[in-house]
Amino acid sequence: MAENGILKVGRLTDFQAHQMEHQLGAYTDCNHGQGLAVIQPVYYRHILKDAEEKFTRFAKVVFQVDTAEEGIKALEAFIRECGLPVKMGQLRSKVEITPEVLRKVADTCNIIKCNPRELDREEIYEILMECL
Repeated sequence: MAENGILKVGRLTDFQAHQMEHQLGAYTDCNHGQGLAVIQPVYYRHILKDAEEKFTRFAKVVFQVDTAEEGIKALEAFIRECGLPVKMGQLRSKVEITPEVLRKVADTCNIIKCNPRELDREEIYEILMECL
């Protein structure tokens, strides 16, 4: 039910991290969930100021911490605790994930109109590079 569209009810939602990971998966053979584990905390830090109220609510409700920044740190700690990768180099891929591969990912990524704001290809590349 989470991604079937019914829950959006005409709202602009945020699935840009999924778009980045889908394209990463197109150029490599990395696991989608593991790719999201790497990308999401970095992406969230990039859009934090654009949706600070939502991230603060997330931090308080999900991790019982007070600030948006603490919530993102707690998410990253949870990802580590689960044994998931937090850097591109930890992804199991037969394709070496290099800056050149990430440039291709950014240059061909589906950019969607999303909330809180639309990214451009350069920022997508910056996010992906921070994941190295």
